Amino acid sequence: MHEYDLMQKVIAAILAELTKPGVGPQGEVLEVALKVGALAVHSEAATRQAYEILTKGTILENSRLDLTILPVTLACSQCGHQGPLPEGEVDPHEVTPLAECPQCGAVSPVQGERGVAAIELRWE
Repeated sequence: MHEYDLMQKVIAAILAELTKPGVGPQGEVLEVALKVGALAVHSEAATRQAYEILTKGTILENSRLDLTILPVTLACSQCGHQGPLPEGEVDPHEVTPLAECPQCGAVSPVQGERGVAAIELRWE
């Protein structure tokens, strides 16, 4: 359900932009490139399914979704280790998500996006 709400907002924003005077499509939409933070998307499959459902009957119906999920990262204050964490390592529902450092085991806050980082339309 979270992904559906996110995609509903993204598609509404794209369609609103495309209906502005002088902005309309420059051909058929081939691809919608979307970058979202891992803390905003709980399931890539659910996000893609929501996109397909919500674009039906719109000018985006035959478009392809190029979805990039920006990883959650950890910067350990104990040992200095920095890097992305595996998918599912952090509960995105937590207000201040924490994770164990894969090198030393210290618990540290994680960094990551909770929303949409970029939307790009690529035309045919």
